[in-house]
Amino acid sequence: MASGYTKNDIQNYLRYYIKGDNLAIVTNKYDSSTNENSDYVAIDESVTNGIAISYLAEPNVVSAVTETPDIDNTLHLSLVDYVKARLYLDKAGKEDDPNKAMIAERLSQMHEKRWNDAVRKYGMSKRDKIGGDRVVIGQDFR
Repeated sequence: MASGYTKNDIQNYLRYYIKGDNLAIVTNKYDSSTNENSDYVAIDESVTNGIAISYLAEPNVVSAVTETPDIDNTLHLSLVDYVKARLYLDKAGKEDDPNKAMIAERLSQMHEKRWNDAVRKYGMSKRDKIGGDRVVIGQDFR
């Protein structure tokens, strides 16, 4: 814990953020206003027992066709395969001609297989854009 801070101070005055590979720990304790939105400045105290950081987040909900899903960019094309699989399955169910229904069902299976393969191949590290472990690398002072 940083010297001079109590547990309540940590919750009320300290914040952190990660930008790229950099970790910033900031405080507004020395600001005259105790407003939560006041400007934060870099903390200039030593840390003696280490730093524990935890956070909760959920991806944004897509509510319009024009929005970008909150997943890793490498899975965007795989997501298109998932949507195509569902659309072809719907088309197969509405088709009167059995030959066209069979073709639509096969196309649905093909796109679903592509989706499943991408999810298995890339795993959680590519699916989870917000959560998960992060590595912060400090500057090299050599």
